[in-house]
Amino acid sequence: MAFNAEKVKNDLVKWIRDWFEKNGPTSPAVIGLSGGKDSTVVAALCVKALGKDRVFGVLMPDHTQSDFDVAKSVAEWLGIKHAVVDIGAATDGVKESLRGVKMYGSDNTSLEETFNETPQMRTNIPPRIRMTTLYAIAQTMNGRVSNNCNRSEDYVGYSTIFGDAAGDFSPLSHLTVAEVITMGEYLGVPEEFTRKKPSDGLTGKTDEDNFGFTYEMLDTYILTGICEDAEKKELIDKKHKWNLFKLEPMAAYKPEENR
Repeated sequence: MAFNAEKVKNDLVKWIRDWFEKNGPTSPAVIGLSGGKDSTVVAALCVKALGKDRVFGVLMPDHTQSDFDVAKSVAEWLGIKHAVVDIGAATDGVKESLRGVKMYGSDNTSLEETFNETPQMRTNIPPRIRMTTLYAIAQTMNGRVSNNCNRSEDYVGYSTIFGDAAGDFSPLSHLTVAEVITMGEYLGVPEEFTRKKPSDGLTGKTDEDNFGFTYEMLDTYILTGICEDAEKKELIDKKHKWNLFKLEPMAAYKPEENR
């Protein structure tokens, strides 16, 4: 079935409006603006639903940000208030505090081992600092923080749990990347925002470099179950299985009833 951008846009705007009516009738939407399609489309939808005065953008470079000027342009294009918070000192501080930390045995004796940085650790600290920053800002204005993840990225776990995977409301989590781009075009979002090659802004690689497959291949598989490349299908299935815990409620033990 073809994606009906007009219907989905109208439904999403109503959904956002209704959600805020129940969960913050006077609250602004607080959105981390990266300069990418997802945060731009979320912000544009929120402007339609709530008005410019109730949408606040936050730009959060980690010392530097390759697409910082693009993110600034998004805020200007939307006509929304925004702030710039350099999270560099915070990420440096967390990394420094972990460097050389000693480990102790059960008898409280010092072990030879220490914590060592890993690429995964370095990559995931900034998204968690950014989410902390968004909530800190939101609490100064009784705001509600958006989750900007899309269905394609969620499916293969391309997000940081308690980082960009967090948020109070999630407009795009049931839309694939292709559908988000189509939605952006329908909303009149300039092509420089929707067609920019997506990257995590952290590793210097594009999303597709990190995946090992294209978004087109992933979206087709999600929507139709078809992937003609057996090796890529196996990789997608593996990533989906490994990362399902990010999409499900936190596992919690429930005592048996009538104990």
